[in-house]
Amino acid sequence: AGSVTEVQITGRAGIPSNATAVVLNVTITDPQAAGYLTVFPCGTARPLASNVNFVAGSTVANAVVTKLGTTGKVCAYTLVESHLVIDVTGFIPTGSSYAPLTPARVLETRASSATIDGQANAVGRRPADSMTVVQIAGRAGVPTDASAVVVNITAVDPDDAGFITVFPCGSDRPNASTVNVTAGATVANASIAKIGAGGTICLYTQSATDIVVDVNGYFAASAG
Repeated sequence: AGSVTEVQITGRAGIPSNATAVVLNVTITDPQAAGYLTVFPCGTARPLASNVNFVAGSTVANAVVTKLGTTGKVCAYTLVESHLVIDVTGFIPTGSSYAPLTPARVLETRASSATIDGQANAVGRRPADSMTVVQIAGRAGVPTDASAVVVNITAVDPDDAGFITVFPCGSDRPNASTVNVTAGATVANASIAKIGAGGTICLYTQSATDIVVDVNGYFAASAG
């Protein structure tokens, strides 16, 4: 509990030494209590963000696209004692349009925590059948002309079973879901989201819940 595990990524499993970021599947299994796990580049301060949320005795996984840290390592902070499995599924090469960031919180509906810049902070529990607009471009290291972002969306203590859909603001809400939830659970999922009108993304919430959004990286605008 309260520990940080360093994992060497580059030079293993086909990941070259000049990779800038990796795509991981991170699994928590048999945690001793409810808690969360945060993945971040080693050599940087642990951010206020989460990638996997879980309850005691569960096995929960989530995809993570993370920047690589010191000597090609990633660090995993575990709030409570647990087994940890990390599978690598790909990497971002040098010169890619994807730019990894140290995870940063850009939406926090609860009053107990805070976003990286004070915006979209303690905005209150999202009601059922509601839309929340989140400014992404121009915050947390995401440039104003970014075309898409990698985010982690967490639903906290929803009233009922339901889902959250993330999509670019200014477009029609799609028939799709990003996070599927049950009453009282805390569930997270990673998403690559196109950025919409005014540099925003929209979150449709089917059932009332608190929501946390952490940004992990962005795709630069096309040079064409």
